Amino acid sequence: MNLGLEGRVALITGAGSGIGRAIAVALAAEGARIAVNDRDAAACGATVTLLREAGHEAVAAPFDVADAGAVAAGFAAIAAGLGGVDILVNNAAVLLTSARFVDTRPEDCAREIAVALFGTLHCTRAALPGMTARRHGRIVNIVSDAARVGQEKEVAYSSAKGGVIAFTKSLAREVGQDGITVNAVSPAATDTPLRRAALERLAERIGADGVAAREEKIRRAYPMRRIGTPEDAAGLVAFLASAQAGHITGQICSVNGGYAMPG
Repeated sequence: MNLGLEGRVALITGAGSGIGRAIAVALAAEGARIAVNDRDAAACGATVTLLREAGHEAVAAPFDVADAGAVAAGFAAIAAGLGGVDILVNNAAVLLTSARFVDTRPEDCAREIAVALFGTLHCTRAALPGMTARRHGRIVNIVSDAARVGQEKEVAYSSAKGGVIAFTKSLAREVGQDGITVNAVSPAATDTPLRRAALERLAERIGADGVAAREEKIRRAYPMRRIGTPEDAAGLVAFLASAQAGHITGQICSVNGGYAMPG
């Protein structure tokens, strides 16, 4: 596929593993120059190494998206190394607890919201001036079907992603006249390190057999009879970043194996 991304600078947050890494690989394969963000510098470097070994241009941008000052400094470093960000993929998120909301710690809820929601706001605010000046930009936010249909025991995480959905639609109305599109990709259950860590925590409470039974029940809820892979979402992100998607904005696009089919 030739999506015309050659030379475009793409920043993917939370790209040290999982969906973020798969998106970085997909955009690099289309010729984009990649800035890899992750709070974990080692994971960030591992993705950069993967891309460079495949012959792609990539730089590490290890900063915490929840820290507005760190975001501003990170964007300045990316501009110095690659140029202004043409494609921003807001993917970074954390899921620190899988418990009834009343049993969660306020500091864990605050961190989940800080990364997924405020991290998206901080990075978008840093990207918009350059995109506006160039009259071109692509912003793709990674949300979750947990926000669209609700998810018990992930209330703060789902709420943060719901905020990003509202942000996507509202910002799309503001910046379309500047040549900037803003869309969201909404996976359902996806096999990522984030999800595996959540399952490990769950196993401590209900045991391995309980987790296995739960996972089988989840798979039966999907018409495709499987949970997603990071690559399932990455191709759609690459398309939304391209010129072919220039008349698509404000949309929440599910990649969920048919788990939810909102009208």
